This record gives sequence, structure tokens and C-alpha cells, in this order.
Amino acid sequence: MVNNNNNNHKTIAAFSQILGVASNDVPAYSNTSDEFFSIERHFLHGVFTGIKWQCVEYARRWLLIRKSCIFRNIGCAGDIWDQLKSVERVTDGKHFPLKCIPNGSPIKPKIDTFLIYCRSEEQPVGHIAVICDVGPDYIRIAEQNNEFHFWEDNYARQIPLICKDGLYYLEDEDPLFGWMEIENEDQLEPLDETDIDKILPQYRQAQAIGKLERSVIAYRHDESKDSWLSKDEPAENFFIKLHGEHLHRPNHSSESLPYYRIDQDFLFGMASASNDLHRTFLAATDHVLQDDGLLKRFCIPEIFWNRIRQSWKEEQNSTITGRFDLAFSGEQMKVLEYNADSASALFECAVIQRKWAEHVNLPSTFTSGFRLHHTLVVCWKHMDITSLVHIMIDDDDDEYLTGLYMQNILKEAKIESKLCTKSDKFTWKNDLIVDRDDIPVKVVWKLWMWETVFADYMEGMKERGSHSWKPVDGDHARLSDILLHEEIRVFEPLWKVITSNKALLPVLYSMYPNHPLLLRSEWTITEELKQTGFVKKPIVGRCGQNVTLYANDGNSIIDERKGKFSHRHSIYQQLFHVKSYDGYHPIIGSWIIRGHFAGFCIREDTNRITTAESPITACCIIWRDDEEGEEEKETEE
Repeated sequence: MVNNNNNNHKTIAAFSQILGVASNDVPAYSNTSDEFFSIERHFLHGVFTGIKWQCVEYARRWLLIRKSCIFRNIGCAGDIWDQLKSVERVTDGKHFPLKCIPNGSPIKPKIDTFLIYCRSEEQPVGHIAVICDVGPDYIRIAEQNNEFHFWEDNYARQIPLICKDGLYYLEDEDPLFGWMEIENEDQLEPLDETDIDKILPQYRQAQAIGKLERSVIAYRHDESKDSWLSKDEPAENFFIKLHGEHLHRPNHSSESLPYYRIDQDFLFGMASASNDLHRTFLAATDHVLQDDGLLKRFCIPEIFWNRIRQSWKEEQNSTITGRFDLAFSGEQMKVLEYNADSASALFECAVIQRKWAEHVNLPSTFTSGFRLHHTLVVCWKHMDITSLVHIMIDDDDDEYLTGLYMQNILKEAKIESKLCTKSDKFTWKNDLIVDRDDIPVKVVWKLWMWETVFADYMEGMKERGSHSWKPVDGDHARLSDILLHEEIRVFEPLWKVITSNKALLPVLYSMYPNHPLLLRSEWTITEELKQTGFVKKPIVGRCGQNVTLYANDGNSIIDERKGKFSHRHSIYQQLFHVKSYDGYHPIIGSWIIRGHFAGFCIREDTNRITTAESPITACCIIWRDDEEGEEEKETEE
């Protein structure tokens, strides 16, 4: 678009950073990219303004702050021109008509009017902006989710205004319907934010937690039908080899299959909770890295501390995936832990449950991972990678499945990759590390735990016998040589060894003891934990191994799992009672992709502790059909 804001050196703002402020007091926030959709609602004084930080959200918030009005929910910005007839004042409910003035009209644009863009190839759902200044041959607008740089002045862009044969034309690169004026606008005043009780109750919404329900769908396997998965796609074909094509679930009738249903309130609430938790966990990570006393509790060899701190300083944006484990009681949601360095169940969430839903005709077009695959592709595109990515995994079926899926993601992102298991050989060559085909390792996406890398390094030190050991060409390169090499970029970055460690949970609770999403977590068993019941967790572990649940007498064991992490230090977390659905306890895996919520999956088990064997169960999203629930459709504004 034409931009005469003299901003030749544009700095792209991070999500939620203020780009600029227009009309005296209405900030515009960065959405980082027009491909990103936060799945997070925004409310101002209890009034829903839209989805962060879409163009319609800005228009609604501007209208509320500057005119004490709001307009009803519209499917997308391009429909506003035809479908929106009025705005309404939130203090008395009075409607004020909107007047549409087409581009190429004898009526000159005015300040405090809406500029409406048509649907187009560049703006597939249209766009809305606010005209905040009008000059003799230009207008100036404020907007969100179009460009993502900081404003130098009190407007986002300047657009040429041409008067020809008595008609006024705005000349922008994207097609315009025109501008919309509020009739009797002189009767409107800014919202008195010191007395928000004047806002009528019908305009203020409580942020409902939403509903989660378990259902069963009738299903009979039909051998005559084509497979619901593609044998030509490597990850799907391997999934078939592991699990077969029949969808039968243990403990269920062969003619019925379980799934979960959520409503839009649950989805948006989970998105908001997950984004908030991610920011909170990062703040706690920073806190730990500034305190040697706390860092010791993570049981990480001190030799790695400086490297971890350097990674935190330089690689905060070099992250792809992370997954929260969330528990739901039916009324409250709590975080159990953050698997910040894990991609387990990624393929099942992004692909399998969607194809399964299509195969059995679930009553929804959206599953809980509906944006996950696309978001992963976009994320990798933004990483600016030009070399081959080595995908490094253990000799494990689940990791092989996840690695195959990540190869598919990278292929769509136009990035070459190679899948490497534990048995693959890497060697030193000219101080670099090369694979068996003599290709230098420059970028790695790994499924190895960082703790395994540390252990491998310490073992290598013993074998090599000296800190001054230097490789010669042809020497075998250990796992730690590759993943701790200063010239190799690794996903997930080293700093995530702090964020993913359960030792962070007591730190979080000490920093935010009243946070509504956190459970009491302590280094030792306290009287408070004994009264509520508690969970003993190793600070490093996976898949529920060596987790023990204790009742509120402090001694009786409710459930426990054995595993390979019994030698690890443990923390103690308040026991939270997950709502049971037909005897199953669902744990929600909420995905964070490059720092933002992108979808979720559900593992369920009749036992209280979920494991890698606990089935992933599809979850579909049921939208409200009434007009009041249209905000969820603003997915691309």
C-alpha cells in the first residue's frame, strides 16, 4: 500500500507491542503478520472489542473509546459495507445510523469515519481503518493488522486524495468501497473511563470458561472403502503400520468411538490462558537465569550455565513448539506442567484427528488442531533457513512418526531436511560436523532431551580424558558435539532446558501465588499440600513416569507410575481433581507455536495419570449458530 509516513527503516513490532497511538488515546497493537490469528479475545471494560489484534478489533475499540459506541459482530471486515447499518451507544443503547459514501463521491472524507476495503487477493476478507486526519490532498488513517512497523507520528499511513471532476478519490493499492460516516456524530462523546458503571449490562460480558463434553459417535468399519489415511504420505503410512486402519478403541464397542466437544468460549478461554501461561513461564525462566541459587535446584551441571544464559539472550525467538498440560475440573482450568521442549503427539493433533473427524463425519468442520499445521509451516518460513535441516531423533517409533511429520512441514515451507536416527553416523571434518553423506550439519531440529545431551557430554569428557581434547578429521561426533556446537543452530534452543524443567513450578508459584491458573507447588511436602492432596513429580521426566498421586491424608497413594526417572530430584504440586467423563480423565495438551497458542489435543485415561499409551481423542469445536456468536468467524481480518 502507499505509505507516505517517511518510515523508510521499518522495525517490525512483536505481538502486542504498541505500534502507535491515534485520536489522542487509542493505541494500535502489532499482530506481527497478516498470516497470524491469535485465537484470543480482547475486552475493554468488559466490552468485547474483537480478536487480538485484528483490524475490526481496532475499529471497535476506537469507537468505544472515542464515541462511547460499539457495533455488532460482522463475519469479516469486507462485509461491513453492506451489512452494518448503525452503531449503538453503550450508555443508553441508542442507535446512530451509518452512511456509506462510495469512493469517487462528491462528498469529501471526514475525520472520525471508517474506511472500508473490499475483498481482494491481497485482502481476502477486506479491511477496516479509521480516518484520523484529512488534508487538502491526503487522508491519514489508523489501523491494525495491515503493516506491522512502529508509527513515527499519530497515524499509521497516509493515502493520496484526488479531486477529479468534482469527485473525491482515495488512491490506495487495495480496492476500496469507500468511507462510512456516523450520522448525528456531534451527539457522541468519548467514553468516561472513570465511570464505567454507566456501560449497560448488555454490553458487558463475563468471560465464560465454556463447555467440554465427551460424546460417542456410531461407527462401523467398511473394508470396501478407501483408507482414510494416505499410504503415499510417509507419516500417515507409518501411522498405519503402527496402529492399523481400523479405528477400534479398547474398552469401547467396535461400533462406537469417543470424541470430545467444546464450544467457542472454551476455545478462546484456553487460548487466552495458554498465551498468559507462556508469558508467565518465560518470566520465571528469566528469573531463574539471574539467580545462581535457584539455578542449582535444576540439577544442571554448572559447566552449561553460561551457554544456557547465552542461549536465552540470543535465541528467544528461535523456538518452534511447546505444549502445556492443562487440567479442567468443569469450572476451573489449571496448568500441570509445560513440556516446552517436546513435540510428542504433534502429528496426531494436527493431522490424524482432522482426518478421523472427516472419516466419521463428526458434527463440526473444525477440530481442535484446525490451525496447527498451517501455523507450523508459517513458523518455519519465518525462521530464515537456507541450509538443510537435520532432524535428529532416538530409535523410537513415536519419535520416528513425529520426525516424518516434521519433514512434511519443512517440505511445505520449502526447506530441505534429512531424518537421522541414533544409528546414523556423524564425523568431524575441518572443525565442522558432517553426516554420512558428507553434508555439513548447520541446523538441527531435535527430539532428544537436553538432559540426555548433558549426560552424553559428561560421558564424553570421561572417555576423552581432557578439557583440551581437539577433534581430528574422521573422528566420531557424539550427540553432544552436534547439539552443543557453537556453529550449529538447534531447535528447540538450549534455554528451554529451564522452561521445561518441573523445578520451575515452585519458582512460578513463589512469583505468582495468586495466579488463577497455577497450582501450589513446593520444593518439599508442606502441611498445606497434605491437606489438599499432592503430586510428587521428578523435575526431569516424561509421559507420567515416576509420578505419584497422594490423597489429602498425606500418605495414601491414589495412583503412581514407575519409570526411569526415579533418581531425579522431585517437586510437590497440589493435587487437582480433573473432571471424569464416562470414567475417563482428559488432560489437555495446549500447543504453543513460536510463542502463541495454535491448537490443542486431548489424552484420556481411566487412570489418573496419563502416559504415552493414553489414547489421543479427537475434539471438535461447536460454534454457536446465533448472530451473537459471530466473533469466532473473524479469523482472517
